[in-house]
Amino acid sequence: MKTRIFTYIECSCGHRGALIETIGANAFRTGARHAWVRGLTHAGVYDGADSLFAELKPGCPTCSQSLGPADVVGRSELQGIDEVMRLAHEPRLPEPALAADV
Repeated sequence: MKTRIFTYIECSCGHRGALIETIGANAFRTGARHAWVRGLTHAGVYDGADSLFAELKPGCPTCSQSLGPADVVGRSELQGIDEVMRLAHEPRLPEPALAADV
C-alpha cells in the first residue's frame, strides 16, 4: 500500500501549494520514494537540513520567493492508491446569527 504525505506551504504573499511524497510499502528496504510540488515552482534556493525542501527547492509562482520549512502550514497523510489531493480553498463560513433578546 502506498502512503502519500502532503506538506502544505503558504507564501507570505498568500499563495498556497504543497509538497507531495509518495512512499511505497517497501520503501524502507528499497528506498523507493517519489516527491513533487503542486502549485509551486522548483525555482527556490533552499539549501538547509530538511531533505525534502533541499530536493524540491520550492518557490512561489506568484512572487518568486524561495520557500522553506518555516512556511509550512500543515501536513496530512493518506493511505491507499485511490486517494487524491485537492487543494481546498477554505470557504468562508457564515457568521452565526445572534439570538434576539425577547
